[in-house]
This record gives sequence, structure tokens and C-alpha cells, in this order.
Amino acid sequence: MSLHFEVVYSFFLRDDTPPETLDELRYHLGLSEIRPPNLVVDYDHPVLEPVAESYLPGGEHVALRRQSRGRNRDGEIYAWGLYARLYWVDDQWAEVWWQVAQWLAPYAADDGYGGFYREEQDERPTPFMVSNGELRMDED
Repeated sequence: MSLHFEVVYSFFLRDDTPPETLDELRYHLGLSEIRPPNLVVDYDHPVLEPVAESYLPGGEHVALRRQSRGRNRDGEIYAWGLYARLYWVDDQWAEVWWQVAQWLAPYAADDGYGGFYREEQDERPTPFMVSNGELRMDED
């Protein structure tokens, strides 16, 4: 019997994130049908695409939007808001969650919370953080 994991990615990517990275991210999120050449996260399918008939309360959801983050003396500040909430079988979780998080961490707009994963029977999620463009696990 397989275990299942709820996986959430939730952070801002810098506005200057390379177009190739954003194109690949859109593909993996299922927001574009165009498979970019030379994928960093190279699988035969989009790994972050939500499943329509998910067991998660409220369903699986993904979003990638350019958002205003306020203003400074130079003008408006923008970043790419990334949110993905997915329900993965243990094999996919073990192979993919860390790979995706490490790939995107260098583009994080801020240090801090990056998301979490939680085995479906766990009471508490395991958060992960981004610090100086690197992924780290939150230590209790």
C-alpha cells in the first residue's frame, strides 16, 4: 500500500527569473502545453500539474502570477507568486518534491517560508525554508 503526501510550494520568485525557468515552470504546472527543450526537472510529464479528481479537501491547485509587491523610490516592485498544492503518491513525492524546491530556491525573492510536505496521516507538516537562494529544512 502506498503512502500519500500533501505537498505545497508557496513563495515569490524574483521578477528577473529567467524566461526559460518560467516557461518550464508553466509547463510543469500544467499552465502551458509547450514542453520546453532541456528541462531542468526532466520527466516525461508535467510534475506539478494538478489532478482534477484529487482526494485533498478543496482539491489540488496551482498558480503562477506576476504580482505587485509594493513600491520603492524606483517604482513598482514585482515578483512571480507561485502556489502549488498537490497530493502525491510516495514514489513521486520522494523523487520530485526536493528536486523542484532546489531548482526554484535560487530564484526566491525573499528568505523564509517556501512550503511544506505532509504524509496524509501526519498531524503536523514539515516546512521547508529558502535562505540566500538555498533550500533548508525548518529545524524545531
